[in-house]
Amino acid sequence: MSSSPKSDRPFDQSLEENRRKERELAEAQGKSTRRERMVNRLRILQMISSLVALATGNPTYRWVAKCAQWAMDRFWDSE
Repeated sequence: MSSSPKSDRPFDQSLEENRRKERELAEAQGKSTRRERMVNRLRILQMISSLVALATGNPTYRWVAKCAQWAMDRFWDSE
């Protein structure tokens, strides 16, 4: 029993749609992973800057810590 081209078309479309959804999901997961890595790096920068500011009293390090916090807030707000 041979299938006609018309009956294969919905299967092909659903297969292509599934691939497209999988690709979009993978892209979203990749974007989320990159965002988390960046926020983690900013958090480390903030912690180190805060510790150095406490140890030295240099206001520049406090400013860096505030900037890192601001950037982390922007990353989370962009979701």
